[in-house]
Amino acid sequence: MGGTRRSLLAGALAVVFAAYGARQAKAQPIPPDTGQPPAGTTEPPPPPDDGWDPGEPPEAQNVPPPPPDAEPPTRPPNQSAFQNQLSPYGRWVQTPDYGLVWIPNGVPPDWQPYTDGRWVETQWGWSFASAVPWGTVVFHYGTWGFRGGLGWFWVPGYVWAPAWVAWRYQAGYVCWSPYGPRGFAYPRTWPGWVVVPSRAFTRPIRTHRVPWPHAAPVVRVARPAPSVVAQPRRGFFYGPPREFVHREVARPAPARTARGGTRRR
Repeated sequence: MGGTRRSLLAGALAVVFAAYGARQAKAQPIPPDTGQPPAGTTEPPPPPDDGWDPGEPPEAQNVPPPPPDAEPPTRPPNQSAFQNQLSPYGRWVQTPDYGLVWIPNGVPPDWQPYTDGRWVETQWGWSFASAVPWGTVVFHYGTWGFRGGLGWFWVPGYVWAPAWVAWRYQAGYVCWSPYGPRGFAYPRTWPGWVVVPSRAFTRPIRTHRVPWPHAAPVVRVARPAPSVVAQPRRGFFYGPPREFVHREVARPAPARTARGGTRRR
C-alpha cells in the first residue's frame, strides 16, 4: 500500500514539474543552431589569430563608461512611447500573428539585429550599447522575427533586459542570436546568429562580424552561456563569462611582416 501511495505521489509530482517546465520554456523560444547537420559533425574554424588584426590593442583604447541605455530605466515604457520613438526610423505593420510590429528603414539586405553597436560590461552582464537612435528600444525590449517578404520585424515587449538574445561561446569566438516572439516558428535556416572573434567582442560589431560560411560551424559546436529567459536579475552575469572575455581581449595581436604576412613570435 505504501509503495502504491509513493508511486502515485511521484507521478503527480512529475506531472506538476512537467507543466512548470513547459510554462518556463514558453518564456522565450530558443533559436535553432543553423538548420544544418547536428553539433559536432563539423569542426569550427580555428580562432583568427594568424593574419588577423582587430585594430588598436586594448591598452590603446579609451573605453567610455556604459551608456544610459545599458541600464534599466526608472519607468517602464508603453506602446505609445514605443511608437513615438520608433516611427521616425521605420514603419509599423499590422500582422495576424503578432499584432503591430515595427520594421527599420534603410538597413542593408544582410542586416541582423544586435549588430549596430557594441557590448559593454555592466552589473547585468553584457549589455548592448547601440550606435543607432532606435536601438535603445528594440535591443532592450521585445523580440525579433524574420519572414520572407517582410524581413526582420520587431515585436514590442515591456520588460527591459541587457539584451534579449541567446548566448554561446567557443574558444576564439562569441555568438548570439535574438529571441523570436512567443509562438514564433523558426525557419530551417535561421539568419539570426551573429559571430565575432572573441578578441574583438567589445569592439564595434559590424567591422568584426564573421561571414556566415565560417560562422555556421562555430555556432553548431559553441557552448551555451547564461541568457535572459523571462526576466533579468540584477547581479546575475548574462553572456560569456567576463573572465573568458577579459582573457581573450587581452591576447596580443600577431606580429606582422613587412609584406603583410604573419610572423610568429
